Amino acid sequence: MDGKVLLETKSRVAVAPDGNGGLYAAIRQPLSPSDKSHTVLSDLTKRKIQYVHAYCVDNCLVRVADPPFIGHSIEKQADCAAKVVPKASPTESVGVVALRAHKFNVVEYSEISKEQAERRDENGELSFRAGNIANHFYTTEYLKTVESFEEELAFHIARKKIAHVDVESGESVKPSKPNGMKLELFVFDVFPFTKGLSVLEVARSEEFSPLKNAPGTGSDDPETSRRDLLAQHKRFLEAAGATVAEGVEIELSPLVSYAGEGLESVKGKTYTKSGIVESIEELDALV
Repeated sequence: MDGKVLLETKSRVAVAPDGNGGLYAAIRQPLSPSDKSHTVLSDLTKRKIQYVHAYCVDNCLVRVADPPFIGHSIEKQADCAAKVVPKASPTESVGVVALRAHKFNVVEYSEISKEQAERRDENGELSFRAGNIANHFYTTEYLKTVESFEEELAFHIARKKIAHVDVESGESVKPSKPNGMKLELFVFDVFPFTKGLSVLEVARSEEFSPLKNAPGTGSDDPETSRRDLLAQHKRFLEAAGATVAEGVEIELSPLVSYAGEGLESVKGKTYTKSGIVESIEELDALV
């Protein structure tokens, strides 16, 4: 915290990943030492892939390559797009997509005042409500341009507990509280440089259940992720006309249904047993 560089050993500087914003440089790196020209970007170009979907938070409800999101972004002629969910409350610790200096940014919750966070529009909704969930669309052409402005991206300071060596004694130190600063890039730092950013609001219950905390914390942990996934799959079955008995838990493989479609055969059936289902035929065993 006093500006000195921490050491991992007496002869090696302590380093850390550069944040999820490092992916833009990473996709330009050679995939093989024997062929410096073969990168993720060159591979996308070679295979004529025009659009990319990326998400950066452990999220069991993410819809990979979501057709409505991809279609929306293409229709809007966006070079970059983001999914958002309405903030649960003014104090929820999520950044929001907003205009800053007439450019799109993700404004972190620590960067807006209490008055701004609580401000509401004429409909009674939070004015700054577009909660960022790190779920993005890109055109391949836009990804190619990031190198041209990457030096302008600002580092973010993350205060962390950083293991290091005591220079005097040579002993390893594992601090119990933040003792240093890491410099990180964030994936959304490219938003201000887009010519056309599109924002799509989605339902939190259907698309966002992040895994951020250790088991048993009661918020964004393995238990809440499991709860939200099973609740969604129950909704899929009930929407298709099935009845799921109280306490029954059924997990549907993406091979069975991507977003609730293809379940016509469950109409009128009552499911009384829990289980993981990897084919539509396996559902009959849970009746």
